Amino acid sequence: VDDGSSDRTAAILARIARDEPRVTALAARPPAPGWGGKVNALATGFAGVSTPWILLTDADTRHQPDLLARAHAAAAEHRLDALSLSGRQLTVGLGESLLTPAAYALLDLMLGDWRPFARGEGPTAIANGQYFLLKSSALRAIGGFAAISGDPLDDVALAGALRAGGFRVGFRRAGAALKVRMYEGFTASCRGWRRNFALFVAARPAVVLAAIALPTATVSTMCLALANRSPATFAAGWLAGAAASATIRKSSGNNPFTGAFFPLDVLLLAASLALAMIDRTRGRAASW
Repeated sequence: VDDGSSDRTAAILARIARDEPRVTALAARPPAPGWGGKVNALATGFAGVSTPWILLTDADTRHQPDLLARAHAAAAEHRLDALSLSGRQLTVGLGESLLTPAAYALLDLMLGDWRPFARGEGPTAIANGQYFLLKSSALRAIGGFAAISGDPLDDVALAGALRAGGFRVGFRRAGAALKVRMYEGFTASCRGWRRNFALFVAARPAVVLAAIALPTATVSTMCLALANRSPATFAAGWLAGAAASATIRKSSGNNPFTGAFFPLDVLLLAASLALAMIDRTRGRAASW
């Protein structure tokens, strides 16, 4: 579905559809008042679909060949009506690598034990719009995409609407089976995460304040160590922070050596969260 792209998307889609008979290239219908652009594009794609399952996925995702079969197997195992997957987030260069792994570490910390969510038994509805497999009948039962037409956080809103309708929604980690480079460059990373944080993380002020306070206290301690001419204390603080940062990055498939730039990563995370809180307080989100 081409949602009014100003680049070569329409031409690329037309070429793919010409060479691959299973692909149909569509132009998104004009959005009705109150509809978000992405949700409107999803509704355009869903119109006329007759398959029992649909997969919502982004153009910048990369799937291993067996991923869809594995997702269907997981849904069958736990009798899920929908299953969303979180993949490996790719970063290129220092600008992207500073913020994205730290942001995902915060999200993992907020999620906690993901196993109940994998079974569709988590306390809240969680989803990742980069990969969302669901039953067509369940989507129609909640009124289709019209149920979330104006919600800027469409993936979480869809998971919530399905759950409110009595359907089971699972969430799992796909690891390297699903890869995506969310943002290209430092500026896009900062703007994108600021917007994401404003939409859902900033709704939990205690979490945001704690995430801001911890790196601030760490940096303050390191600065005091320098002021008091205590290089050993400074080195201990930096080594502990750099090691933790490197461990997080390695576990998420990112370059662990970027951890050497600690505390720039956590300070950037804290700044993004602070700006997101301000945006949410003002009732507006940063542009993409």
